[in-house]
Amino acid sequence: MFLSKSDILSESVPMGLNEFFSHPKSDIGAPTEDLVFIRGTLKPGTGHDFHLHTDREEFIYVLSGTIEQWVDSEKKICTAGDVIYVSHGTVHGSFNIGDDTAQILAIFNNKYAKADLTTDVSQQEPWASLRQG
Repeated sequence: MFLSKSDILSESVPMGLNEFFSHPKSDIGAPTEDLVFIRGTLKPGTGHDFHLHTDREEFIYVLSGTIEQWVDSEKKICTAGDVIYVSHGTVHGSFNIGDDTAQILAIFNNKYAKADLTTDVSQQEPWASLRQG
């Protein structure tokens, strides 16, 4: 199967753009059995704030840019070619700290989990103040 631009679900978000190559709540994209596949674009100075995926594991692959990546309370600066693994239920966040747009690929399992794709925890401690201190 091949996908063209018209087969991709594009969703504008405050941080930039999410492009779904497969989506848990849509027939657009590839009819995967168990995967969610997203290309995320992060504008400079923005990010996907601290969140978790209750029933899903995730791989994040940095395509371009400079990402301040958090997994739990551990931070690493990631650039093109770096890969991050996040186990289910683990809080994490991705922040574009560069001057240019950053792009990542996010790949999740458990496409049809009952829980929402993302649970935001950015207003809860310690996550609300972690990047400030």
